[in-house]
Amino acid sequence: MNRKEQTSVRLRVLTYNIHHGEGMDGVVDLQRIANVMQSLQPDIIALQEVDKYVPRSDDVDQTAELARRMGMTGVFGRAIDLMGGEYGVAVLSRFPVIDEHKTYLPNIEHGEQRILLTVKLDLGEELPPLTFSAVHLEWNPKQIQAEQAAAIIELHSTETPYVLAGDLNAIPGSDTMKLMSAVWTDATASITDWTNAEDGKIDYIMVGAKDQWQVGEPILMKEDIASDHRPVLAVLDWIR
Repeated sequence: MNRKEQTSVRLRVLTYNIHHGEGMDGVVDLQRIANVMQSLQPDIIALQEVDKYVPRSDDVDQTAELARRMGMTGVFGRAIDLMGGEYGVAVLSRFPVIDEHKTYLPNIEHGEQRILLTVKLDLGEELPPLTFSAVHLEWNPKQIQAEQAAAIIELHSTETPYVLAGDLNAIPGSDTMKLMSAVWTDATASITDWTNAEDGKIDYIMVGAKDQWQVGEPILMKEDIASDHRPVLAVLDWIR
């Protein structure tokens, strides 16, 4: 097959820790979150700190509500029970979801359980399904965080095409990012500014290093009111 006959797809992948919709002004406003995301025109979104029927966020299924407002399909992954509801991560996609799976990650005793939410997406255009994972890794201790990263690598290091996106709670050069970068390409590598004001650059989009990915210039949206994290977007071309 020559270059002109190859089938390709361009993906706009977004990761956003939405802080259960609560902005830095203390207001819970899902429409504001949706407006931020819509301005970046994403195809696939990894969300962290997502509530489902939790009183602090008006007992709303935030995944379903954001999916409705974005015109996308939503998949929620429960990590823990919270205030009579649930709390975890989510994926929104404009592509059909053909499979979904939740993996419990290593955890310290009595610590907050973390999960990996993985979906398979039908990209169409004669391309193979994309495996896409959303995650929110442990903040501390860093040893557990690195163990969580190692568990994800063991699960998906040979999968193709593969994208991992989320709040990794790890800065560039950390043990966690060294582990990840040895296997996958950091599509956000050129972003040097912070994604969380307190912790620095901790939000990432990783793609399979051996895949036929062409990585465009990532976008860090400097929106500092809607959440305590900034949204990060990567433009990815996968060529079969």
